[in-house]
Amino acid sequence: MKTQRKKIIETTDKRLSPFSQIHVGSRTYLSSSEIVMISAETSYSYIHLNDGKRIIVSTNIQKLQERLLGVRNMVRVHRSHIINTRYLKSIDGTKAYLTHDNQCVISRRKRIDLINAIQIIK
Repeated sequence: MKTQRKKIIETTDKRLSPFSQIHVGSRTYLSSSEIVMISAETSYSYIHLNDGKRIIVSTNIQKLQERLLGVRNMVRVHRSHIINTRYLKSIDGTKAYLTHDNQCVISRRKRIDLINAIQIIK
């Protein structure tokens, strides 16, 4: 966890544009502004898009997190969820509610990272 924070601190100067294309799997490239949430199940990841569609890719969530490291709005809130804070509606205890009726669980330890990310962005 500390090494992950260290990577984030080191890459603050190398932030990606929200419109730059990110390789998410096989031959699929997406803009980070299109991604609402990424949820993981074993070796597969489900990418929820802002138009309501859901894409399944065979890239694990750790690899996707590394590719999204320079994106300011993307925060890992659970071992199986990454959310885009631009689409965050509300936080209720241990749940985050996003657009298109998406919701995910927030872990106790990563809740602090989410709150810090929201404060930095605003």
